[in-house]
Amino acid sequence: MRDLSPKQGIFTRIVEVYAMVPETQIHIRVMLPGEKSEVEELFGRSLGLLDKIFFQLTLEGALKRAGIQVGGSLVGILNDRIVGSVSMRIQRTRGRQAGFIGALVSDREFRGRGVGRQLVDGAISWLEERGCEVVYATADRYNSSSWNIFIHRGFSIYEFPRQLRDYGLNFLRLWLVEFHFVGYGTFFLRLDGEEEIPRGRSEVWHFIAAWLGLSLMLGMRALRMGETVSLIPLLIVVAGLSLLAHEFPQKMVGRLLDLETDFKVWEPGLFLGSLFGAVGSIFPVYGSTYVKQLDWRYDPRKRGMGAFFAIGPFISFVMAFVFWVLSSTTRGFLVTSMRIGFLMNLMNVFFNLIPLQAAGGLVWDGKKILIGSKAVWMILFTGTASLIIIDVLF
Repeated sequence: MRDLSPKQGIFTRIVEVYAMVPETQIHIRVMLPGEKSEVEELFGRSLGLLDKIFFQLTLEGALKRAGIQVGGSLVGILNDRIVGSVSMRIQRTRGRQAGFIGALVSDREFRGRGVGRQLVDGAISWLEERGCEVVYATADRYNSSSWNIFIHRGFSIYEFPRQLRDYGLNFLRLWLVEFHFVGYGTFFLRLDGEEEIPRGRSEVWHFIAAWLGLSLMLGMRALRMGETVSLIPLLIVVAGLSLLAHEFPQKMVGRLLDLETDFKVWEPGLFLGSLFGAVGSIFPVYGSTYVKQLDWRYDPRKRGMGAFFAIGPFISFVMAFVFWVLSSTTRGFLVTSMRIGFLMNLMNVFFNLIPLQAAGGLVWDGKKILIGSKAVWMILFTGTASLIIIDVLF
C-alpha cells in the first residue's frame, strides 16, 4: 500500500506533465471558475439522467468547498476541450483528515484511453498535498471501468466493522458525505497508508449479517402489527430461506458462466429496512451477489448475463407464490409469518425489476435483466403484477 504522508509539490509537477494515451494527450489540471458550464455539458453528453443528478450535486458541493480550501475539482483537457472531470472534498472526523473522491466521469468518446485513471491519480495527489491521511471513494461493482481504476490504485473495500472501529458512531458522517444511504449497489472503498491491505470479511459473515438484519426487519414489522415475540423464530427461518433462495441460484448460474461471485451485505439497506420495519413496512434491501474477479468487465449483452441477473428475482417470485398459497391455507400464527414471507419476496422481485442503473447509486438489476432479455423482464413483470392483483381480489 502506498504511503499517504503529505508530499509537497507533487500535484504541481503532475499538472505540468502530459500523459500519453493512444493518439491523444490529456492534460490534468484544477478546474477554473468559469468552466462549470462546460463540465455540466460533459455530464450531459456522457451520463444518464440519475447519474447527472448525483454528479451535479457532488460538483456543486466541491465548488462551494473550494472557496474555503476543503474541496475542489480537476478536469482533463484535450485540444482545449474538457474530456473528463473529478471532484474532491476534505472532511475532518475524530481528529483525522480524510479525503473523498467523487463524480469521476470521462467523455464517452474517449473512454478506455486513460482519462479516468489520470484523473484519479491527480485527485489522490491533490488530497495528499493537503494532508489527507486516508482517501475514500464509492464505486458500483458493475461500473467496471471505475471499479478497476480504484482497485488498481490500491483501494480496497472498506468493511463496516472497520468503519465502526475507526469512527464509532461518526461512521454516519461518512455515509452522508458519499450519499451511501442511497447508493444501493455501491461499495465504500478506502486507500490508506497501511502496508498490508486489510482482509475483507468472509462471505459467510456477510450472509449472517444480512440474515440477522433481514430477520430484524421482519420481526419489527410483526411486533408493529401486534404479534408476540413467539413468532420471531419462525420469521428468522422465513428470512433465511428467502435470502438463500434469491442469492444461491445466482451464484450457481455465475459458476456455469465461469464467474467468481461473492455476496456482500449493504449495511445502509439494513439500517433503512429497520426504520421501515419500525413503522410496519418492508424494505428488503440487504445486499447483493457480485462478480469478484479483478478486471472483469460487465457486458449486459454477453451470453448468459440476462439469466445471471434474472434467476434471483425468478426464484423470489416462486417463493412469493408459495408463501401466498400457504398464507391462504394455514391457520393461527403461521398465517402472519407466511404473509410476511409473501410480501418480502414480492417486494424483492419488485425492486429487482426496477429498470434503473446509475453509477452514483440506485443500481438495480432490472436494467440488466431488461437489456439481457426484454421477454424475461416482461414475463417477470407480468407474473408479479398478476400475483398482486390476485392477492388484492382474493
